[in-house]
Amino acid sequence: MKGLKDFLYDKNDILIALIILAIAALLIAWRMDVIMDYPHTLAEETGTEVTTDDTAIDDSQKQDKDSNQSDTQTDALWSNGALTKSVTVTVHGGSATDAVQDLVNAGLFESYDQFSQVCRDAGHKPENIKATTFTFDAGCTQADIAKIVTA
Repeated sequence: MKGLKDFLYDKNDILIALIILAIAALLIAWRMDVIMDYPHTLAEETGTEVTTDDTAIDDSQKQDKDSNQSDTQTDALWSNGALTKSVTVTVHGGSATDAVQDLVNAGLFESYDQFSQVCRDAGHKPENIKATTFTFDAGCTQADIAKIVTA
């Protein structure tokens, strides 16, 4: 009896760890179908579509397509570094990058990096962008826009 007691006393940590690992492995094996269906379940809940199609557009192709469309908008929007017409943009909340994307989509900046540089040059923090609807009058420069959205 004393030999068994000493063995259990010396090895109980290892035995408990092995028991926990065995239970975890059994749970994972038992619920593998649910784990594998999770991406589809998440896609259904968020309303997005899961695709494995080779014709799906990746992010770089989407950005190229968006930049080609915005180039024609941007050319008519800017003249000598100032807006040629009044522009209204709704900046949505979330991360600063997401918020600046609304300004990029409107043709006011080319990228988050450009917005950040303009903010730093003007003495503003790009992270302080506010989520609201802004109207920028004709004649505003990018520095003016950066000041308005971060003030």
